[in-house]
Amino acid sequence: MANPNVDLIQRMYECFNRGDMDTIRQEIFAADLIWRLPGHHPLAGTKNGADEVIAFFEQLNKAGIQVDLSGIDAWGESTVVEVHRGHGESNGAVLDALNCTHYHIREGKIADVQVYISDQHTVDQFFNAVYALKPIPDRLA
Repeated sequence: MANPNVDLIQRMYECFNRGDMDTIRQEIFAADLIWRLPGHHPLAGTKNGADEVIAFFEQLNKAGIQVDLSGIDAWGESTVVEVHRGHGESNGAVLDALNCTHYHIREGKIADVQVYISDQHTVDQFFNAVYALKPIPDRLA
């Protein structure tokens, strides 16, 4: 039997892989979404709001990242957990990693996300190779 929360996550990945950020922003993400990505690289950290997550997704697309779902299931009425393979190549760097993501769904939209990385060092190396930081003092807030 189909689960609307699982369908929502699958739809997000379909939109992501084809670069359809407008549908994700308007129909899939809650406006006050919180998305946490661990790591020590320029894209790591907490993203607050749909616009910040869309900007993050756009950077993943620029880096040539594709995401393939390996497994997905609903847990209770408002939680989805999935395992995915993130892979791509950019600037000579290669990424091929399995990760797990926990989603909290509120009122039919993704509201809270925590990503768990299987090989953090590889992910950090990839994004640090792909995204150069501005020189100091320009990179400081």
